[in-house]
Amino acid sequence: MSHIRLKSNREIEDIVDIGSCIKIENSNKIFQIIGINNKKTICWIRELPLKFEHYEKFALSINKVKLSTECPIFRNI
Repeated sequence: MSHIRLKSNREIEDIVDIGSCIKIENSNKIFQIIGINNKKTICWIRELPLKFEHYEKFALSINKVKLSTECPIFRNI
């Protein structure tokens, strides 16, 4: 899995987009961006893998994004 470490707000704004998978401050989990405000200062994210019966989504400051990563592929076997 490839990772991109993000150092500045400008780098974050250039990489973060709807559908991107990220890691955030103080967590080892992977999250997916599902929305971004027009100023690219706040994003709405959800934890992966999705639990289709219910999943949490929450707003997060773009400054809390620490790593852009590939989205994992989950298969039901």
